[in-house]
Amino acid sequence: MGEIAMLNRKTVKIGDIFQILTSEGICYGQVTHTHPKWKFVVAIFREFFPKPPKDFTEIVAKEPQFITTFLIQDAVRQGLFQLVANVAVSEHLAAFPTFRSTNNLKGDETMWFFWAGGTQWKVHRPLTKGEKKYPRGPSLPSAPLLIEMIEKNYRVERDYI
Repeated sequence: MGEIAMLNRKTVKIGDIFQILTSEGICYGQVTHTHPKWKFVVAIFREFFPKPPKDFTEIVAKEPQFITTFLIQDAVRQGLFQLVANVAVSEHLAAFPTFRSTNNLKGDETMWFFWAGGTQWKVHRPLTKGEKKYPRGPSLPSAPLLIEMIEKNYRVERDYI
């Protein structure tokens, strides 16, 4: 397994790429946004690498497996994830994502709540195809849960209808 030079800092910044060790191999996440309450938004890319890629820009140009709010700063300080690079956030991930949540899954009777950083709204109808791709949250999964979501190939549009 090739060695990669880790970033020599523990303070997380937008654009930081972090290494995730899973039972299936190494994959990566990127810090895409910060928020005063939820701290960080991260995009997780489910592509496994036998050795670190030379150019992380190619990884983050792809569609992420999922997006979530996550306490990446704490995870880095605890040594759970290592910062490995910093690259610009891809254009398709540059806008603050719209998250969705519900307090009651009841099929077509479900009330959905949407949140996009500062703006909030709700709908009482079935989700559109596009809305089904909105990340779940905001929530703060633990590091083990984040890894489990990767390993189980979690997809919001399939696993959080």
